[in-house]
Amino acid sequence: MIDISEHTLTQQPTTTDRVSPPLHGPEIVARLDRLPVLKPHILWIALIAINLMIEYYDNGLFIYIAPALQSDANLTTGQIGTIGSAFFVGMLVGALIGGRLADRFGRRTVLVWATVVYSLASLMSAAIPEYSWLLVSRIITGIGVQAATSVLLVYIAEMFPSKSRGRFVAIATIAFTLTAPILGALSLYMLPNSAPGTWRYLFLFGTIGLLIAPAVRLLLPESVRWQVGQGDLDAADKQVTDLEGRARHAGKPLPAPIVRIETGTQYTLRELVRNKKMLRLVAVVGFGWFGATLGLYMYQNWSVYVLIDSLQYSETDAYTLQFVWSLVYALTPLVTVVLIDRMERKTLILWSSAASALPILALGLATSNVVVAIAGGAAGILTGVVFSVYYAYIPETMPTEARGLGTGVIFSLGRLGGVLSGVLGAAIYSADEWGLDRSGLMISAAAVYIVSAIVVFGFGPKTANKSLEEVSARELRPAD
Repeated sequence: MIDISEHTLTQQPTTTDRVSPPLHGPEIVARLDRLPVLKPHILWIALIAINLMIEYYDNGLFIYIAPALQSDANLTTGQIGTIGSAFFVGMLVGALIGGRLADRFGRRTVLVWATVVYSLASLMSAAIPEYSWLLVSRIITGIGVQAATSVLLVYIAEMFPSKSRGRFVAIATIAFTLTAPILGALSLYMLPNSAPGTWRYLFLFGTIGLLIAPAVRLLLPESVRWQVGQGDLDAADKQVTDLEGRARHAGKPLPAPIVRIETGTQYTLRELVRNKKMLRLVAVVGFGWFGATLGLYMYQNWSVYVLIDSLQYSETDAYTLQFVWSLVYALTPLVTVVLIDRMERKTLILWSSAASALPILALGLATSNVVVAIAGGAAGILTGVVFSVYYAYIPETMPTEARGLGTGVIFSLGRLGGVLSGVLGAAIYSADEWGLDRSGLMISAAAVYIVSAIVVFGFGPKTANKSLEEVSARELRPAD
């Protein structure tokens, strides 16, 4: 049960800006939440973005190597779909494991070890030539990637100022827009008409995370909200006091903190399921994320394959077009930064999802090269906005004592969509007797985008520009 009350602290003319001993967790969190943007925030978001670059590389790599892998290993379309789904099976497991471990052992610890896991799994994918072992390595990669991603998004929600955390999520997604053209350029250079096994070298770049993990351990502090939840008030207060000192040194004002007192115990999965309000939140947001993930990967993971197999593009032309799309994708964080803290999250999810459906439909129905090229670029930008908003929205909807677990459960529900995208995509595309192929694939992707967004818009909580404790108070307070 959550009990939240609210009051405003009167500013005291002390040198430390500490309320008064003994320390109180809600007051420490309130002082953290009112901070302006400082240099440490910039350092943290840079580390987060670099980590996300490696994760996105491992995630997006299969889009490019699927045709070369099928040809090199003499695989069927169904086997290609199975390998694509294996990664999402791992992500489903990683979301649950990572979230639960992050609530127990801390955000930073889980992030470091998850980074090591997916980096070693990328090395395994590059080294092992057998199909069944490639499935295993992609599952392990998915576990590490999703555990790290879930924790990173929780970290942004907990450690960055409430008035700007949406923009910081958008800034973090610059990692995706930088990685996409790198993937596109490497694939364009290495894959068309390449020697057998060339695609394996692309997996080696995913091992760079082994260099990132030590930097994260040394430079990224533990989440203050997690420390407060664990009762480590001295460490939490020390962090916040240091940040307050930096703000004063920079001449930035510190408004009076608004304290929202939240009492509750750390959730187990069983307790989460038994709490009707928590279960409703997880179901609504999880369904939206499931639809967005299914829709994205039904169109995206099959895009190069569709260009080559259905539209009869040459390998060089297909990879060139995909590279151009990856460059256009760089507009995504710019669009997101402008919109994400100016609109309510669930409203932006609805409109950006509806807008995404239009170019996805065009990819399924168009035969003109010009229309295909424009539609692919537009779909990349708009679906990127949808994902960026969900990345901010999901951890915001969960209370502190269940943020890691709840976010993990929601991400695991979403990754079911990723698992389904490979198998379902292959089934729809191969259903020649239905006459569907790429049109059925893209129509299905557009439909799930719209339906899932309508559910979130109708039943999801409002979170934009609100403290995390305020969201919990409104959504989880017992009825009078």
